[in-house]
Amino acid sequence: MIVRLSEELENDLISAALARLPLECCGVVYGTATDDAIVADAFGLVRNAAISPERRFAFHPEDWVSVIFEAQKNQREIVGFFHSHPEESVLPSQRDMNGSLPWRTYWIVGVSPAERGIAVYHRHHADDRWDPLRISRE
Repeated sequence: MIVRLSEELENDLISAALARLPLECCGVVYGTATDDAIVADAFGLVRNAAISPERRFAFHPEDWVSVIFEAQKNQREIVGFFHSHPEESVLPSQRDMNGSLPWRTYWIVGVSPAERGIAVYHRHHADDRWDPLRISRE
């Protein structure tokens, strides 16, 4: 499976995460999905309601309801969740592995000085495998 996104969307997502430093940023990715590709076209921020938002993320319940409603109202598909790693790489952390939700794709936005960028994964909950997906920037 391949993930397609524009450079503008990638830059906007990184900028949104940088603006929320030192806290983790989180939200959903909108787009379309087929068996072969995820085409991302927008994202929606969700407030981080974690007790320690500088090290963890948790979707704020009201915002979660809002993005679901927004997707349904505008006939948009949520193709993934994202969160940022302010001080870590774009590899899934142990916290990610322990707490991720089963969804089509899982995006990690790296905003540390050492690693800025986006990685997208598909998690197989049956065997706890995380497959990195190839990204095509258009």
